[in-house]
Amino acid sequence: MRLFVMKKVVFLSIFVLFVVQTAFAAIELKVNPDKVLHRVDEKVYGHFLEHIYHSINGGLWGELVWNRSFEDANFGQWKVEGDVIRQTGFDIDQRLPFGDSGWTDFEYTLEAKKTGGVEGFLILFRAKNDKEFYWANLGGWGNTRHGIERRNEKQQRQSMIGHSVEGNIDENRWYKIRVRCEGTKTEVFLDDAKILEVDDPEGPKHGQCGVGTWATQAEFRNIAVKTLDGKTLYNELPQPRLSEQVGKHWETFGNAKAYLESKDALNGNLYQRVELYSGWGKSCGNGGIRQKGFFLQAGEKYLVSYWIKPVPINSRGDVFPDALNCKLADQEINHPLMIHHPDRWVEYQHLINIESDTVNTTLEIEAIRPDKPDASGICSFCIDQISVMPLSWKEEFGGMRPDLLNAIGDLRPPTIRWPGGCFASAYRWKSGIGEQKDRVPYPFSIWDDREVNSFGTDEFIELCRRVGSEPIIVVNAGTPDWNSKRSPELADVDWPQEAAEWVEYCNGPATSKWGKLRAENGHPAPYNVKYWEIDNETQGANKVEDYIAMIRKMVPAMKKVDPTIKIAVAGSHFWPRIPWDKPIIEQTGELFDYLSFHQYDDPNQYADGPDEIGKYFQTLKSIIANSKNPNIKIFDSEWNAQSTDWRTGLYAGNILNMFERNGDILEIGGPALFLRHVSANDWDNAFVNFDQTGWFPAPNYVVMKLWRDHYAPNFLELTGDAEGVNAVATKSDDGRRFVLKAVNPTDMKKDVSFTIAGIEPKDIQFELVHAEKLSDRNTLENPHKIVPKKAEARREGNAIRFELPPLSAGVVEVSIP
Repeated sequence: MRLFVMKKVVFLSIFVLFVVQTAFAAIELKVNPDKVLHRVDEKVYGHFLEHIYHSINGGLWGELVWNRSFEDANFGQWKVEGDVIRQTGFDIDQRLPFGDSGWTDFEYTLEAKKTGGVEGFLILFRAKNDKEFYWANLGGWGNTRHGIERRNEKQQRQSMIGHSVEGNIDENRWYKIRVRCEGTKTEVFLDDAKILEVDDPEGPKHGQCGVGTWATQAEFRNIAVKTLDGKTLYNELPQPRLSEQVGKHWETFGNAKAYLESKDALNGNLYQRVELYSGWGKSCGNGGIRQKGFFLQAGEKYLVSYWIKPVPINSRGDVFPDALNCKLADQEINHPLMIHHPDRWVEYQHLINIESDTVNTTLEIEAIRPDKPDASGICSFCIDQISVMPLSWKEEFGGMRPDLLNAIGDLRPPTIRWPGGCFASAYRWKSGIGEQKDRVPYPFSIWDDREVNSFGTDEFIELCRRVGSEPIIVVNAGTPDWNSKRSPELADVDWPQEAAEWVEYCNGPATSKWGKLRAENGHPAPYNVKYWEIDNETQGANKVEDYIAMIRKMVPAMKKVDPTIKIAVAGSHFWPRIPWDKPIIEQTGELFDYLSFHQYDDPNQYADGPDEIGKYFQTLKSIIANSKNPNIKIFDSEWNAQSTDWRTGLYAGNILNMFERNGDILEIGGPALFLRHVSANDWDNAFVNFDQTGWFPAPNYVVMKLWRDHYAPNFLELTGDAEGVNAVATKSDDGRRFVLKAVNPTDMKKDVSFTIAGIEPKDIQFELVHAEKLSDRNTLENPHKIVPKKAEARREGNAIRFELPPLSAGVVEVSIP
C-alpha cells in the first residue's frame, strides 16, 4: 500500500512538473536577417486630425473662448406656424422634448413630413433626460433603414435596440406615426403598419416624448399622447425655444438679457445682442455676458479682443453703454465706448497680465449703463467674435496650444490627414483662409461644435511644418447628403474646380491666381502638398457609379494644376466591402495611387480584429494586381478600437504589427481620433485627451509611440510557433539595428526566446507596457499609470530571452557593432 502511494506521489509530481514546464515553455523564434520580405513605409505611423469634439476649436488652436462668434446655437430651428411645428435647420441631432418625465405606458401619435435634407424623423419617447432616452429613427442611416435606438447615459451614445428594417422617408409626404409603450415593450407603426418591435428590460421605464431630426428639415402636426386606456395626456404643439437666447457656452449676468441676431453679423450668421432694461426714469444697473472654465497661467499675457457695434437704429430709443468692463480672473479693464458708426463693427483689444495660476475662472464683459436720471428705456449693444489667446502662443507657437502641439510632435507623425473625416465632406476651404474676422463658419454644427474655421489651410500647414509631417488634404467632392441636400444653393457648385483651386492655393506659384492669394496671406512659397484625397466615406452616401463619376471629374481637374500630386480615393468603411472597392479599382485605378480604407473595431476585438482586416488587405492585393494599376497601395486612413482603456493599447500593437506584416500592399496609416476634449459625449477613443489644464495619453498613444520610436524599414522573415503572441521583426537599412515587436493578448505569461541567424547580439534594450486589468487607463489625475518601462532581456548564447506578462506589449531592440 505504501509503495503504491509513493508511486502515485512520484507520478503526480512528474505530471505537475510537466504541466508547469509546458505552461511556461519558451516560445522559440528565429529571425532571418538576410531575408527581407518587403519594406515597411514610415507612413504607416501617420495620423489623422479632424475637427471633432473640440480637437481643434477649443483644443489645439490656442483660442481659449468656446463659441467665440455665437454660431453654435439652435437659433431659429423650431417654429410654430399654424397647426404645424417646423424644424428648419440642417444640423444633426436636433431634439425637441415635451410633456411629463413621469409618463410610463402610453400611445404617442403624430404626423410628420420631411421637407428637405439627408434622413427622416427622430421620434423620442421615454426620454428620462438629455442623456438617456429612446428614439425611433425613421429613415436613418442615410435614409435607408428604420430602427429603435437607446441613448445610454453611461456610454453617452445611442445604440441599436433589436433589429432595424429597410425603409426610407420620401420628401413632401405626410406620414402617420404611432409609438406604443407598455412595460418593457415598444411597438412602432408607420402608416398603420407595424415596422418595429422591441423588448428592452434595461432602458428607462418613464420619460417625456419628443420630435427630432438629423441633418433634415421636417414638419410635425396632430401630436397626441394618451394612456393605454385612452386618457389624454398631451394634445398640442410643443413650444419651441424662446427667441431670447444666449449662445452655447455663454450666459448672462446682472440685469442683462441676450438675444441672438442674424442680420449683419461680423463674419457668419449670428451675433449676440445684449440689453439692460429699466423702468421709466430709473436705472436698472449693469450686466453682460460671461463664459466660465478658463485656465490661466502665471506670468502669461492674454490678448483679449471683441467687436462691438450699436443696436441697429429702431424706434425704442436705445442708449449705448458708457463703457465695457472686461474682467478676466482678478484683472479688470474699463474701456469707454464710442459710437464710431451705427452700422459698423469696431474691434476693442486689451492685454491682460496674469500673476498667478487660476483654474476654472471666468471671462466677463459687463456693460456700464449711463448714469443719468433720465436714461430710461433700454441700454443695448451688439457683440461678436470674442477672443482670448495667450500672447506667447500667438507669437511663438503659431497660435497653437503648446502642450498639445508637443503631444503631437512627440509621436513624430510622418503624415497628418486633415480636415476630416466627415468634416471634410461639407468643408469649404475658402472659409478658412485670410483674416480671422473674415472667416465664415462651417455650415452646421457637427461633433458637438460649430467650427468657426480659425484653423484653416495655412494653420494646418504650419502645424505640419512644426512637427515634421507631410500634409494629406481631403477635398469636398460635393456629396449631396453633405452639401446640396442640406443647402440647395450648393447644387450648382463646380466641385472639381473648387478642389483644383485648393491645389493651386497650396502648390501654385505666387504669380497664379490662388497662389497670389496665399502670398498675400503671408506665405509666398508654395506649400507643395503632395497627398490629396477625394472626399471621405462615400460608400453609403453615394452609389458606387456616382463616386466613380466623381473620381473621373475630380482627379483630372486637380492634376491639371499639379501633375505631381498623389491621389487617394475613398474605399470601403463597412461590410460588404468588395462591391464598393472592386469596381473602383477596376474602373478608375489608373487615376489614383491609394485606396483610403477605414476600420473601427469593438475594443474586445483587440486580439483578432486586426487579423480580420489583414486578410482583407490580401484580398485587395489580388484585385489590385489584376487591375490597370498594380501599383495602388492601401491607406488605412481611420482605424481604432472604441475605448481609452488598456484594450486599445493591445489593439494598437496588434494592428501596427499587421500594418508592418502587410507593408507590401499598405503604405499609409492614420488612426482616429487624434485629440478629444474630455467633455465630449461620444467617441471615447482618442490618443490625446485633454481639458483646459492639461492632457493625458491613452494606451493607444503609449503603444504607438513606442512602436514608432523603434521603427525600422526592412521586414524580415520570422519563423517559429509564437503560441498566440503577435510578433514581427525588422531591421535598419545599415543592418546594425534589429527590432522585435511583440504583443501578448493572452491571459498567460509568455517566455520568449529569439535568435538572429549569424548575428551575435551586443547591446539589448527591452521596453514593456502592460496593465493589471483590461479596464486600466490613464487619466488627467494619473496620466502615467500606463507607460513603457525598461525590462530585462537577457542573452543566452546567441539567443535573447525575455518575458511577456499577460496582456502586454513590448519591443526588443538589438544593436550590433
